Amino acid sequence: MGKYEKASSTYDPLLKVLVRESDTSSDRIRAKLSNHYEWCFCELCWRSTEYAISMAAPKVFKRLKRGNIKAVPLTESIRTEARKKTDTLVARYERALKGEFGKYEPPRMLGRYCDMQELRGDFSVAAFREHVERRMLVSTWARHGELLRPSALPAHPEGAARPSKLYCEVHNPRRSDEARRAYQRDRRFTLEYEDLIEKIWSQGAAVLPRWDIETWAEVRKNAYNQLQALKSPTSSMDDLLNQGITNQAEIARQLGVSRQAVSAAIKRRGRKQAMR
Repeated sequence: MGKYEKASSTYDPLLKVLVRESDTSSDRIRAKLSNHYEWCFCELCWRSTEYAISMAAPKVFKRLKRGNIKAVPLTESIRTEARKKTDTLVARYERALKGEFGKYEPPRMLGRYCDMQELRGDFSVAAFREHVERRMLVSTWARHGELLRPSALPAHPEGAARPSKLYCEVHNPRRSDEARRAYQRDRRFTLEYEDLIEKIWSQGAAVLPRWDIETWAEVRKNAYNQLQALKSPTSSMDDLLNQGITNQAEIARQLGVSRQAVSAAIKRRGRKQAMR
């Protein structure tokens, strides 16, 4: 499996300086990051990867001497400038929707200033403004320095591993003993998990919008819950019982199994508790 090294600067929130980061990525990671929909999801569940979370929290810094940096605050003047730019673009988009600039101008503006996945088919002026406001704020802020992502998430202690591009915090084996156990438990069923995801997409081909990132997350979550119910039905049932759900029909519906299977599992659970 080939690898390449790419050096870049990131902000270390503990040292409060720029650090040189050598990003060595495998073909597997490069293939994952090139997928417009799956790049942000944990390999073992529906949650966002640590890397995706870190990418969503950029900061702007100004370089000082001797490698030091200074954080650029997001001032009211920057916000005001960004709002003016937003108002200008929104006004042009409204005119474009009326056909003043030709039929291709609205989709051109959507493609340039918005994330089509996040729009979820809503091309209204309000949706356009919501996306443009966020982008204009970041781009205006970045003009006062360098836009960088942190090399560690805020909750991580000093010396912690870099944000994972493959796993979420729940499944990153380098993060904690509990995460390592979750990784070892769910990694065994990777192929079954991928098969369930494809099965859900296939069954809902007529109604599930593949362009909607929220639908991708929901499909992955449904597949994960089904897999847990199949592989660890007792633990999944315990979670529902602890939530106060005692109706066997409701438990069977949520786990996707028969009432007979739930009844048998409850009896086994009772026998195990009686033997303790």
